[in-house]
Amino acid sequence: MRRSLVALSCLVGLATAGCQGDLAQKELKTERKICDQIAAVGQALDQVSQLQPSSTVGEAKAADQALATALAGLKTSDQTLEKLRLEAFQKQLNGFKAEVSKVTSNKSLTLAQAAADLKVKAQPVIQARRALSASVKCEEAPAAPAKP
Repeated sequence: MRRSLVALSCLVGLATAGCQGDLAQKELKTERKICDQIAAVGQALDQVSQLQPSSTVGEAKAADQALATALAGLKTSDQTLEKLRLEAFQKQLNGFKAEVSKVTSNKSLTLAQAAADLKVKAQPVIQARRALSASVKCEEAPAAPAKP
């Protein structure tokens, strides 16, 4: 029974690692797309900045349309990247919840054993949360004043 539990844990770990690799590749591809979109926004801004008093309304309209299209593409790519990062965190969290369920169902474990096991299993979730937090600028909650 114990060996099958260990084997199952290893399989879950390998499957999670495989999914992480796939998500990382999707994230990298999306980041490249964002870089391309940023370049497109730069080109559209150049087109706008090249407008002169002698430019036609059609040229101004085309420059405006190019900028709007580039900004829309950038926004879409950014939303995709955020979704992928949130998805990666959610998968790590779900895996950890499964580990917690396994530990809590094993009535023969001591609290120290359970804590030691879960501490190791929590590391990927902690790393995923840090990566998610690093991708956005979150305001830190002010520290509570020290009590006298």
